[in-house]
Amino acid sequence: MTSPLAGQIAVVTGAGSGIGRAAALALAGENARVVVADVRADAAATVRDEIKAKGGEALAVATDVSDTAAVEKLVATALDAFGQIHVLFNSAGISLRRSVVDMTDAEWHRVLGVNLHGTFYCCRAVGRHMAQRGYGRIINMASDRATFGMVNGAHYAASKGAVISLTKSLALELGPSGVTVNAINPGTTDTPMARGTLSDAEWQSRARQDPLGRFSTPENIARLVVFLAGPGGEFMTGQVVTVRMRFG
Repeated sequence: MTSPLAGQIAVVTGAGSGIGRAAALALAGENARVVVADVRADAAATVRDEIKAKGGEALAVATDVSDTAAVEKLVATALDAFGQIHVLFNSAGISLRRSVVDMTDAEWHRVLGVNLHGTFYCCRAVGRHMAQRGYGRIINMASDRATFGMVNGAHYAASKGAVISLTKSLALELGPSGVTVNAINPGTTDTPMARGTLSDAEWQSRARQDPLGRFSTPENIARLVVFLAGPGGEFMTGQVVTVRMRFG
């Protein structure tokens, strides 16, 4: 059976590792052609090669999403290579631990630059193209920290709260043009970035609080990305889909 995503063009940021990598591989597994974007050129190339080794089609583009010119170049490169973009998954993100009173301006701006401004730059550049074509699926990355806050991570929590507001506003603006915009709240997911914020003891303790006894994997989240990118997400827009509730 042919996948509904077969032949579609998907741009995935932060695709060099974690959830972004899993989503790029999952979309390629549905026979989508994937633009693998990551700030680390070697990581993007590795994922591109993984996709090609499995018979898929992919393009690697080194991209710092906090740089608006770099994002415009990413989109231009994707359009030059494939002619259109059907799916955008904004997975690029960073988290730096620091209390508000000790936080520098540079640390504040760096986190918001990647998590919020990067999402905005990508949504603007790709959304413009999708609106003109009358079709598109935009999927952003939210976090339960936007609701519950984060000790030593106010910049991260604030960035994700703003991404949720951006998602809902874009859904209203782009809906009439046939473009859906949703966000995923993955909860704590077993990625290198998440592992770096907790000790092993804290990780195990928090995992036990989950009814399933573990945190989600990048592959769990990737399957939701595929769902939202396909027919299942056809009539969903402006939504924040929570994969894992916060307990304790």
